[in-house]
Amino acid sequence: MHGNARIAALLALVSITSWAAEEPAPRAGQGWTLLGAQTVGDGANVVAVEAGFPALAVTFFHGVTSIEDVGVRLAFNYGFEGLVSAIVPGMRVEGLARLRLLDTGHVNIGLRGGVGVFAYFTGAFTVPGVTIPLGLDVGIPVGSAFAISTGVGLPLFITFGNTGGLTAPILFDAGLEYWLSKAWEANLHARMGPALNATSPFVQVGSAQIAFELSVGMAFKL
Repeated sequence: MHGNARIAALLALVSITSWAAEEPAPRAGQGWTLLGAQTVGDGANVVAVEAGFPALAVTFFHGVTSIEDVGVRLAFNYGFEGLVSAIVPGMRVEGLARLRLLDTGHVNIGLRGGVGVFAYFTGAFTVPGVTIPLGLDVGIPVGSAFAISTGVGLPLFITFGNTGGLTAPILFDAGLEYWLSKAWEANLHARMGPALNATSPFVQVGSAQIAFELSVGMAFKL
């Protein structure tokens, strides 16, 4: 009787071991992303360029720890903070930070934030302001070379002057990344949503506007 119990236990152990061996490995991709929540890595650096609406931009990220990045972004804009009704030239510089909260290999989740300044120019006046971009990122690796991302962003900004005030865009993200190699990444990124309480001389003050961003880019991990 005891012999039969030992044999049954051994067969169960072999079955469990075989099942575990057949489980697929977590899809960790290349271990870093620009649009998702996988940070660039402790001590690593990434330089990225992007072009689209409303900006041409260069971004630099440095991995402070394995779960935290800091960086800086310089953008030359031709659309006022992504508002489709206000095509105005300007520039923006901001400091950025990313924090990875969760990474199971199948999905990664993190927070993004920053602070920056901008200025937009017309022949008659200049509009300065402050931007406070916040966001939640969700990344899903698809094999080793692809990743998709989604999330929601709150790129708050404040303009100054008689028509100044706080504008609160709520933008929903969709992104696709492809790794040409472990170091080279290409991406497509879109964000869209309402900009509540739009405040600037370029739009009807206090109205809700549509904000839209679309870019293609490349990143290189140093």
